[in-house]
Amino acid sequence: MLNLQGFIITVVVVGVTLVVGIYIASEISSQMTADSAEYNASTDLVTALSNGTGWIAILVVVGFATIILALLSSGLSSAASGSSPVY
Repeated sequence: MLNLQGFIITVVVVGVTLVVGIYIASEISSQMTADSAEYNASTDLVTALSNGTGWIAILVVVGFATIILALLSSGLSSAASGSSPVY
């Protein structure tokens, strides 16, 4: 059987890590002098991390689709062999 709990915990940990990273980089950039190298680097980091969050949604959908397809295929294969009823 697939480990659905491990998948969900991984998604939550990655999401929380991204949010905390964006928040910290944003706070750092607010304390820097405008147009300095440090300010530009922290602003670029916030932008890069914010744009990467769209990939999390895609990975979650693909992960759940994989889990559902695996459950369906295991259920159909056991029904074809006649070993147990499929509900």
